[in-house]
Amino acid sequence: RTSTSSKIALQGFMSITTAKKCFRENRNLFGDTKTQSEKFNLYNGLYALADAIEDLERKINALEHLVRSLR
Repeated sequence: RTSTSSKIALQGFMSITTAKKCFRENRNLFGDTKTQSEKFNLYNGLYALADAIEDLERKINALEHLVRSLR
């Protein structure tokens, strides 16, 4: 089975939604909280960061829409 991150690496780009999927997948595959807590924390933190970026993108898009409607 080819991982999501391996497929994306071949394409050369990644959306924030795909990044979140890859971080979650890596956390589940490589981040055992008991034996590999550092990797778990890394991938969990990267997922949270990507989630925050996705939220910011939604807010920016809403603001852009609001500005266009004011013109």
